[in-house]
Amino acid sequence: MEHTTKPDLSSACDICGGAETEDLFVASDRLATGGREFTIAKCLSCGVLRTFPEMSDSDLSEFYPDHYWGEEPSEDWIRKSQSEKTAFLAGCASAGRILDVGCGSGYFLRALDEQKWDRFGVEIGLEAVSAGRMHLGEDHIVEGSLVGSAFDNENFDVITFWSALEHMNHPSSALAEVHRILRSSGKLILQVPNGGSYQASWFKGSWFALDAPRHRYHFSKPVLERFLNDNGFAIERITFVSREHNAHALRQSLKSTLSRVPYLLIRPLTTPVDRLLSTLGRGATITLAAHKT
Repeated sequence: MEHTTKPDLSSACDICGGAETEDLFVASDRLATGGREFTIAKCLSCGVLRTFPEMSDSDLSEFYPDHYWGEEPSEDWIRKSQSEKTAFLAGCASAGRILDVGCGSGYFLRALDEQKWDRFGVEIGLEAVSAGRMHLGEDHIVEGSLVGSAFDNENFDVITFWSALEHMNHPSSALAEVHRILRSSGKLILQVPNGGSYQASWFKGSWFALDAPRHRYHFSKPVLERFLNDNGFAIERITFVSREHNAHALRQSLKSTLSRVPYLLIRPLTTPVDRLLSTLGRGATITLAAHKT
């Protein structure tokens, strides 16, 4: 494989500062917003996978189609679709002031009991912000980035990143901000695609959860452990099982790589195979809770 040292400081890995990478494979945009291909490379210092070429937040916004945040669903659909997330949260905390980073239209927040949770969100998508404010209040959904939101010190009991951290060009800045605004007894909850999963290994550039170019950093468990420890957090709970994401990603990855008949023959096996491999710690999704050290 090609080893590339990028002298431009903007190319340094945001996780560890390393500049040397190894190109692994090519991925295309599964939403076909531009028909372009992107390189997935491994940082040789910390092992995180990165999507190249680098893009500004403004450049990336062009790869989010209008339907990316979805259309307005029923409240019943919201409760069901968010049940895995709310169940994980319930195992970490029962009430308090919560911030969801990259909250979209606020579905996760809307699924929480407003009598128990004081609910806040941060989101960059203008349409999603408008939808979230309609249900959660003008002052409870902040438009823009987490770092730019300027919340007070130790302001939240729980901060969540549901499939959000991997979209960021500067995840280290986001994590530093979480450390500042999270209370000393608070919980950080992260969910990201598992770059060390069996699906990532099997499908490489055709892996559904790779989602290039929108996903900028692709995390594995060792990378996340180091990243969190370096920024003042310790993992206290982790799972690789996700009924919402894992088997679905497997089926979509198979559909994109197989013809119709082989796919239909294999499809009934996807859920049991995924359940086994996810239970063994190789699932396509990492969900974890961490506390400040």
